[in-house]
Amino acid sequence: MRKWLTLILAATLTLTACGKSSEKASLQKDSEKLEKENKSLKEEKKKLKEENDKLKDKAHDLKEDVDDSATTRSDNDSDKKDDHDKD
Repeated sequence: MRKWLTLILAATLTLTACGKSSEKASLQKDSEKLEKENKSLKEEKKKLKEENDKLKDKAHDLKEDVDDSATTRSDNDSDKKDDHDKD
């Protein structure tokens, strides 16, 4: 009886080990695929962050130009009022 029990246990372990290797290979393949996708997404994130920073800088520069233009325009308007009041 012990021999049969040992034989069944050994057969079960052998079959279980064989089944897991194909599952392990599949999981390993999926893992590698996900790692590649992760790397690709990190690179895309880096590029988008750089583009975002450039656009923020450009928006800041444009805002400064508008503010400078508004300041210059208001100074010119004040000068024109002063000239008009003198007349």
